[in-house]
Amino acid sequence: MTSKQKTILNMSLIPLVIIILLILGTGYFLLEGEIKFPKFKRGPQIRRLDPFPTVVYTEKPIEKQRRVIKSEKELNEFLNYIDETGLLTLKEKVNFEKEFVIGVSTDTNDQTDNNLRVKKVYEDQAKSQLIVSVKEEVPGENCEVTNDKNVAVDLVAISKTEFNITFDRVKSIKECKRSEK
Repeated sequence: MTSKQKTILNMSLIPLVIIILLILGTGYFLLEGEIKFPKFKRGPQIRRLDPFPTVVYTEKPIEKQRRVIKSEKELNEFLNYIDETGLLTLKEKVNFEKEFVIGVSTDTNDQTDNNLRVKKVYEDQAKSQLIVSVKEEVPGENCEVTNDKNVAVDLVAISKTEFNITFDRVKSIKECKRSEK
């Protein structure tokens, strides 16, 4: 074959390749959800649950919590431990057959403006372990706070895994502008 014949052959294959890609793309979107393609190992999938993170005002002394919640019953126990009034609820439904819930809370704080948030989940494949990084933010010296007992709470859903789950706390101090009087 001469180079002119190769060029003509390649040019005639381009429309054919484009048509095949269009057919496959259209078929994929028409049959979306019906065809299960193999999934690549992406690690644990995490989704934030509404309305968390939040702060619950309470007079009851509460110890900090770090829990892996595997059932609806455990979720209710966690929420009722934090808020006995039953006002703290989860707006979304959790499918415990496919995912766990990570529940974290602080001790009872004497002042407002404390925050708690599940920041990130790290996967350590060598140790078969997931490390949940919990960021706790406390007000600095210049912050104006109110004396009101409260507990900061956060919940996230994580895809089911056989890995051991541990917690790591990262504490930071919130810097506020100094008020001029």
